[in-house]
Amino acid sequence: MEENEKIHYAVKEVSKRDCIIMGDFNHGHIQWTSLQSTGREDQEFLNLVQDSFLSQHVLEATRGENVLDIVLSSQKEFVDNVNICEPLGCSDHNQIHFIIKVKGERNRKIRYRKKFHKGRYKDMREYLAKIDWNNTLKNKTTTECWNILKSEIDCVVDKFVPLKKQGKRSKKKHLSKEAIRKIKYKQMMWKTYRHTGSEEDYSIYKEALNQATAEIRNSKRSYEQKIAFNIKHDSKSFYAYVRSKQKVQDKVGPLEGSDGNIITEGFLMAENLNEYFSSVFTREDISILPVLETKFEGREFDYLGQLIVTPTMVAMKIRDMKDNKSPGVDGIPPKLLLDCRTNQHTACNSFQFVIRGGNSSVRMERSKPYTII
Repeated sequence: MEENEKIHYAVKEVSKRDCIIMGDFNHGHIQWTSLQSTGREDQEFLNLVQDSFLSQHVLEATRGENVLDIVLSSQKEFVDNVNICEPLGCSDHNQIHFIIKVKGERNRKIRYRKKFHKGRYKDMREYLAKIDWNNTLKNKTTTECWNILKSEIDCVVDKFVPLKKQGKRSKKKHLSKEAIRKIKYKQMMWKTYRHTGSEEDYSIYKEALNQATAEIRNSKRSYEQKIAFNIKHDSKSFYAYVRSKQKVQDKVGPLEGSDGNIITEGFLMAENLNEYFSSVFTREDISILPVLETKFEGREFDYLGQLIVTPTMVAMKIRDMKDNKSPGVDGIPPKLLLDCRTNQHTACNSFQFVIRGGNSSVRMERSKPYTII
């Protein structure tokens, strides 16, 4: 009785505003089509629903011949297209599928992402090979050389890497085509049994259920073995699958700003956290700075006055990259660097960076030509 009173009180309080309530209330003796009941507790719950002006949308049996699982809404238009489907797994309760209709702000901005795994890297290498890097980077500073290089890389990415509309990610990657086919067949057999009610159709449904369950297990096992075998080459898929199985999901936000407003957007939450963490640092007075003493005690030509970067050094760094990693602060994806590093055409000579007065300039060495990436 005490639990029923708590449930009734919660339903009464929630129903004072727009709401949708669903669950197994275990009132199987209520006839929702005629709004009649036989038991005292069932009649009390029926009176509660009517006094709270709630609409009940489930009119077919959800367990045996009884309607135990119900969906209540403060407005009848909130719920539509209610379907009673086959039980899920070993449960003896049927599934309830329905559509919730609510008005909300839709973000119509279409986002795209680049499909680097389908890039035309052969055309990229040919495009970069046609550029006269010797004359392009001649007598340029380090910053100017980098800006030119970055501009050309952005150009080949826009030209040779296709775009894909960013949508919702599939949550059923572990299901094979055969498993999906048997699930659909099981659902079809359930609808046939619900329509006829014959024992023969029920036996066919149970057989289809067992086959679908076995295929789902095999498909899941095969997917887990696949991502475990490829963990060295595709670690992201492995850890994404592991995180999806966690019962507690790590999530940041929403946060409360200094003005008391709730922040939900990712960029604004990051700025708010950055502002909070930076507040604990000591703010130094930069108007009076100490004079640094010269500690170098060698000869004039012993100081570090030049920085040489050879193509071999760059190639070794690129070789150790992983092609499934996201781009860094430079915006260049590692896959592009890895697939274009084998270019055999002349792209650029090695650089020799000479530090002069705090600004870096570039002097081209007369050496064997190498690829720029």
